[in-house]
Amino acid sequence: MISVLEFFSNSGYTFVECTVRRDDTICHTCNKQAQGSHIYFCTRHNDLQSFYLHITCSELPISVYLHDHLLSLQEDFIFAEDAACIMCKKRVVGSATYTCGSCNDDVDCQNFYLHKPCGEFPQQINHHKHTIHPLSLLPRPDRFTCDICYREIKVSYACVDCNFDACVFCGLEQRLLHHEGHKEHALTLMNKEAFFECEACHEKANDSSYVCTTCEFWIHKTCAFSPAIIQSPTYHHHPLTLVYSVPDIHLVFSQYCGICRRFVYRRSWMYYCHKCTYFVHMKCSTSTMSIVSENEADDMDNEPDLVLFPLPSRESIFDLIVTQCCKSQVNFQGEISVAMSLTSIDPHSIEKHWSHQIHPLQQLQFTICDNDSDDSDGDRRELICNGCIQPITVSHPSYYACIQCGFFLHSFCATKLPQRLPVGALHFHPQHSLLLQMKDKFYDIVVCGVCDYSTNGFYYHCQDCDIYVDIRCAFLPTRIKHESHKHHSLVQRPASNSTCSITRYRNEVGVEYGCESCSSFLIDMRCIIIPSRTKHKYDAHPLTLRNPPFFYEGAFYCESCEERVSNQDLLFHCSESEHSYHYACGFWLNTVKLGGTIKVFIADKPHTLALVFKSPTIKRPIHTCSRCFTFFHSYCFLLECDGCGLLSCLECPLSGKLQQITLI
Repeated sequence: MISVLEFFSNSGYTFVECTVRRDDTICHTCNKQAQGSHIYFCTRHNDLQSFYLHITCSELPISVYLHDHLLSLQEDFIFAEDAACIMCKKRVVGSATYTCGSCNDDVDCQNFYLHKPCGEFPQQINHHKHTIHPLSLLPRPDRFTCDICYREIKVSYACVDCNFDACVFCGLEQRLLHHEGHKEHALTLMNKEAFFECEACHEKANDSSYVCTTCEFWIHKTCAFSPAIIQSPTYHHHPLTLVYSVPDIHLVFSQYCGICRRFVYRRSWMYYCHKCTYFVHMKCSTSTMSIVSENEADDMDNEPDLVLFPLPSRESIFDLIVTQCCKSQVNFQGEISVAMSLTSIDPHSIEKHWSHQIHPLQQLQFTICDNDSDDSDGDRRELICNGCIQPITVSHPSYYACIQCGFFLHSFCATKLPQRLPVGALHFHPQHSLLLQMKDKFYDIVVCGVCDYSTNGFYYHCQDCDIYVDIRCAFLPTRIKHESHKHHSLVQRPASNSTCSITRYRNEVGVEYGCESCSSFLIDMRCIIIPSRTKHKYDAHPLTLRNPPFFYEGAFYCESCEERVSNQDLLFHCSESEHSYHYACGFWLNTVKLGGTIKVFIADKPHTLALVFKSPTIKRPIHTCSRCFTFFHSYCFLLECDGCGLLSCLECPLSGKLQQITLI
């Protein structure tokens, strides 16, 4: 940084040495009396009292002329988010900056910041708005304004003779700009404000701009000078690079801003992290949102008793049902009726259970070998409870079974579930009571009004509103924690027709969990009930739930539907086999118990149909019912013949369009 004397000498001022005797002589650097001192005075001024410099002060850096104390350069200092440079008014976070080295408690000392590059601006320039004289960089009195943009200034490029000031922005701005974001033509600065939509950030505003007169390409002046790299963003772990469109490798899927979670236009400018496939809008890139570490997040959460989602496994879903059901019975003691008391011993057999009256149910104990029989082909068959549609495991080994029908119930589901939930038992539907029910036919599927998933298991039914509630959703806590938003708890509330912060799907019906502190953060119920680890029948390894966005090399394809997987969506992934599944393909099977068969006639030929789950694939994007010829373009449950692959929709046998022989 140059000295005070060099600065003013380069700006056209001439100084001579002298010794002054007058008592009203003040040094313009230190503001102290210069009487009796050997000083410099400026011969450009008619009045010799008007501009003096102590010899010692003249050798100080020019920065002291902007401030009363010496400044020190800070390379790795942690600045406040709103700390701004005294000259350019921009934030100093992440930049080498001069600060006041004085221990003075004066606010002006504490808030004085000067970018290192701003301290090295040229001392003299020529400007097209004032061609008579060169302009010199000078500090200006309070309430001085720029004669071009009318902003208030403390430092300007000034012509003292003509009383003309240009702020550092207007003084150093480029009339013609060659920019990487528009290589075809040069951009011309338009000083007059105009209403336009910026091609870079897509924001509409009255602003000065750079324009391509050939292409009618308009960008904000601030966008034109946005940094090429944000080295240390507060909201991401890696530097972000300015790109002028979505890279071709990511054009397969829609991309979303990592901060506001809104759509990123493919041809807009944005900041991008290649390591994480992370995008940020131009306007969001200046966000002061900070990264919350895991330890910090845990310290911020003062509600340790809340359940943390996603749950670790499918088995945890049943554990949660048991825990929450018991709490509900305590809270509504005397109002909830169950088949048997929580303290009573389960019977060895149930002659006629309300959900399966054609055969008695025998109490059995689950062992590992129950699941390992007939394992020669590697297809391990799970025992799935027909009530909660969750696996029967060694953690809750007691269950009831009808071997003849392949019908199984956890002992808890068979004997401890409330037959009726009284008014007020459900937080999201407090006005009516609900009855525990189940459809007679295994292929008669209902849709839960809370999570919008299908089920053929137990559900609670409100007869007044005709609403179905899966028992898993009926016993969800009213307040929870979630891995993706640890620093605040989430409360259960009716769907707000807003976009889920994780999946970006609009939640139009049912229930969601929202943050009371962060109004924009919410998670729909489908995200809540997905476990963090699960198994898939096509994969021998456990699958881990991956929250978006995540980094991967190359392209991943769902092993179930064969479609490409986006890093912006939830998915299940196995790091050992490198297999991936859309979260829907990996989890929808866990809400409906498949299997069970019926024998029917179709076109006068007998077929044995089993309940199956079908998803569209590249080879077979559409499935068709062989009876009513309805087309299914997306995920669906159908009845399929094991022998010939013939398909039937679920409506045909329910409506009597298929001649049914017998139920197996």
